[in-house]
Amino acid sequence: MYFVRKGDVMQKRIRRRRNRKIDGIVGLVLAAFVLLLMVCNLLAPDSDFSERESRVLAQRPKLTLSSLLTGDFMEKYEEYLTDQFVCRSMWKNLKVALKRIGGEREESGVLLGDDSQLFEQLESLNQDNISETTAALQAFAEAHSDININMMLVPDAVTVLEDKRPYLATVPDQNYMITQVKLKLGEEIGWIDVTETLNEHSTEKIYYQTDARWTSLGAYYAFGAAVPQLGIVSDYTSEYAAYPVSTTFNGTLAAKSGYCLDVREQMDIYVPKGKDNDVVINYVDEQRKTTSLYDSSYLGSSNPYGLFLGEDTSVVDIRTAAKSSRRMLVVKDSFANCFIPFLTPHFREIVVVDPHYYSGTLQTIIETYRISDVLFLYSGNGFFQDNSLSGVLGSEQ
Repeated sequence: MYFVRKGDVMQKRIRRRRNRKIDGIVGLVLAAFVLLLMVCNLLAPDSDFSERESRVLAQRPKLTLSSLLTGDFMEKYEEYLTDQFVCRSMWKNLKVALKRIGGEREESGVLLGDDSQLFEQLESLNQDNISETTAALQAFAEAHSDININMMLVPDAVTVLEDKRPYLATVPDQNYMITQVKLKLGEEIGWIDVTETLNEHSTEKIYYQTDARWTSLGAYYAFGAAVPQLGIVSDYTSEYAAYPVSTTFNGTLAAKSGYCLDVREQMDIYVPKGKDNDVVINYVDEQRKTTSLYDSSYLGSSNPYGLFLGEDTSVVDIRTAAKSSRRMLVVKDSFANCFIPFLTPHFREIVVVDPHYYSGTLQTIIETYRISDVLFLYSGNGFFQDNSLSGVLGSEQ
């Protein structure tokens, strides 16, 4: 009995020594790996832009006594380390894969729905911001009662494609939020309701799978709903033909989240049939002119949606061959970019303003271009996140 117990003790000692050696080796390997990552991070050059995510990356912040005391330096340095970490894309892919295995369906504010449909998470309603914006819009409308002014708020994909939402996902009621805006605006501004129309076509490809924006087909249906309110007298359904221009589109939601990076989608443009659709487009700030609504050079870039009117900019002036004498001002976010081509046969001139980039007032635009019609066109999320619209309307209050 004594020898058996002594043998057991010896075996336990041997196992402990072996485990300590293994733990030591693992510790050294981990330490070496961490050290290697630190050295690689120090030696690797910083990147300015992420092609995959289509965004500018954080750069090394400047250390000052003020930024150190306020904590601003540490916050920015943390962002810098996150953006400039070596093999960042690989680690992000691994993280997304592990979260999917664990059943999680949200990454970086992007929801993964059924059939691999990606959704941008919705912003909640900020009553103070909306009250300020709607009050500015009402004041603008009252000051320009001689102009035909309309508002179109486009519901986002997660609102319309309810059947594809992730199971148990918590999503704000955007229909209610849009209704609140309509009620606050009252009768001073015409309301173009496209929610019902988009709901009727929810089984069709009216939103991209990998991007937050609607497709040209979605914009086409919305234009049909807007025709009476915009005072356009025509049978729009027979006036346009759709043409595919790309089958390799992969949008910003895929880039942002890491989901569906291998998905390729079709992009279409709609062209008026049997009509002279000559245009001259002036990018005012850039002092650049073109003769096409579409820039195919963007199709192979990190921003293929730039096909529609190029990069977002402050003011774009579109002169058309339309016989109409009407001149429209479109105040918008990027949802409007693929909608604007439907307007060109019906307005002599279309001036496009993006309040995120425009520092002047709409009053200046109206006087300069002799505007007869105004259309505010935003996605729901774009409008509820906007903090610049009231600024361009500010002088009208």
